[in-house]
Amino acid sequence: MSHPITLITTVRNGDIFLDRFANNITASLRPHDHAIIVDDGSDIPVKLPDILRNDDRVTLISPGPIGRGAALNLAIENAPTNLIAIQDIDDLSLPGRLQHQSEFLSHNQDALIFTRAITDPWRPCFGRSHKIPAARLYLGNPLHHSSLALHRDVWQRAGGYPTDIPCCIDLEFYLRACLIGGASIWRLNDVLIERNLDPKTRHFAGISAKTYHITRQQVLDRYYAKVSPSYWLAFAKIRNNLTGRKAPAS
Repeated sequence: MSHPITLITTVRNGDIFLDRFANNITASLRPHDHAIIVDDGSDIPVKLPDILRNDDRVTLISPGPIGRGAALNLAIENAPTNLIAIQDIDDLSLPGRLQHQSEFLSHNQDALIFTRAITDPWRPCFGRSHKIPAARLYLGNPLHHSSLALHRDVWQRAGGYPTDIPCCIDLEFYLRACLIGGASIWRLNDVLIERNLDPKTRHFAGISAKTYHITRQQVLDRYYAKVSPSYWLAFAKIRNNLTGRKAPAS
C-alpha cells in the first residue's frame, strides 16, 4: 500500500531554479501528495510560479531568515501527511521516486530511506535496497539529503533538525535519528534523483572548507561514544592517520 507523502523544500535566493523545480514537482506529486516550500529569507521574496499558484497541494511559508535547520523543522511541522520527503530547490526527483519511497516506508516505519543519483558511480547492487550502518558515516557521507524520505515519527523522536551549527545538519540529523531515535539507514538501489553539482549555483558550495571540516568533526565527536565498534570505525581511524585528520574523541 502506498501512502501520501509531503515533499519538503527550503529556498534562499534560489530564483533561477524555481520554474524548473515547479515543473518537476508538478510531475512528481501524486493526487494525494503535498509540497511545502519554505522561503528562508530570500532577498527577493519567493512567489509561486503560475503552475503552482492554484495547486491546492502546494503551500508556501515565508517566515524570514530562520536558517535551514529551522526551515526544515517548520515545513515538517506543517506537513499534512505522516510521510516526508526532502528535495533541494536545485535538484530533481525522477519518475517514481515518491511512489517507491512511500511503499518502502509503509513496511519500514523506522527507516531513513535514500535513493541513488544519476551522477553516482556504478557499483554492483544486490536486491532492491540495502542497509547502511550509522558507523559508515564516520568514513564519509555517501547519502544525498535531497533524496531522503522518512516517517514524521522518526523526525520527532530525533528532536528535529539541528539549528545550532552552520552546516552538516544532514549528517547530524542522521546520526541522532539512528543513535538516539532508533532509526536505521537504507538506500534504494534505484536511481531516482538528479543533483545539481555546479559549484557556481549550488548553495552549499559556498561554505568554506574550514567551516565544513570543523563542523563535521564536532558532529562526529557528539555521537562517537554511541556508535558500536565496527570495521567502518577502524577504516575511518586508518584514513585519519594517513591524512592527518583528527580522530573523533573517544
